[in-house]
Amino acid sequence: MLIVLAGATGRTGRRLIPLLTAAGHGTRALTRSGDPVPGALAHRCDLTAASPGELDAAVAGAGAVVWLAGPGGGPVESAEALDNTAATALMDACVRQGVPRFVLVTSKGTDNPERSPDFLRPYLEIKAKAEAHLAGTGLAWTILRPGGLTDEEPSGRVELGKGLGRGKVSRGDVAAVVAELLGRHDLSGGALDVIGGEHTPAEALDALAPRLNIVDFLFDLERLGRVHLAVFGGSTGEAMAEAKAHFTGWQVSPRYVNYFEGPELHFSRSTRWRAEFGEGPGRHSGKQEYWVMVHNELGEGVFRFGLLRPEGSENHDPALVAAFHAFREHYPPPPS
Repeated sequence: MLIVLAGATGRTGRRLIPLLTAAGHGTRALTRSGDPVPGALAHRCDLTAASPGELDAAVAGAGAVVWLAGPGGGPVESAEALDNTAATALMDACVRQGVPRFVLVTSKGTDNPERSPDFLRPYLEIKAKAEAHLAGTGLAWTILRPGGLTDEEPSGRVELGKGLGRGKVSRGDVAAVVAELLGRHDLSGGALDVIGGEHTPAEALDALAPRLNIVDFLFDLERLGRVHLAVFGGSTGEAMAEAKAHFTGWQVSPRYVNYFEGPELHFSRSTRWRAEFGEGPGRHSGKQEYWVMVHNELGEGVFRFGLLRPEGSENHDPALVAAFHAFREHYPPPPS
């Protein structure tokens, strides 16, 4: 995958590039000078002065963009120009160019700038504006909020979560978290604090979004009874063949098959998945619905499973609803 890196020549960016290379990614490094960047393809782009067309060219063809740029101190006006205006313009370029993923590295405290010292508050408020803009873009996004950054050698151990206490973290460890995030999609759509801790980045991320063995999950789901399946993804032949062969009590919804372009969905035991349960009025029917959405970490698509009503009935079978709730308890959500 091609990764576009804003802030590639900074102290964290320089540590991230070799990790991306080791993971098999290519890196396009955005720099004001266009000078060579070891391990990456340098692309000249002054983020604070680039036109929309120049930003489009900077992110074209990328699978993800990582924002590590920062003014490194200086006046508030400089921070506004880079951390908000330039960052949000790059996000918008990703939307225009169909870049699916954006990882934004900001700072701990952006969720509550008012609690920060007066000298720091305006800088956190600027970063918070960029975070809010990213959340509204429709991209698959993740925000990382490091604690106090150090240039110490990485320990390989971090703590990830929401509302973590005060702490420091090495730039190398932040880079390792970013590299791990880019290999998985099971934590898109959220903001995470990162400080030094006791777990590898992979372990820390797994604790927030545990592995879901999709094959066992599907056979557990079959025990519920009649289930409605809709597949959002690309070429879903393998998935549909598996469903029809093994889950004869399911009803497949052709309306939603191949709804999005993308690679083939599959039932691999080795791929991480994330389950989201829900119940309430259906978006289209307005009737009470019970469903589970299963997201593939590779971004390949989504399975949506919903309970079927008995033929001719406006209501679900109470026994089936009870089974759904029991099933839901068996797959609790990741810790918040």
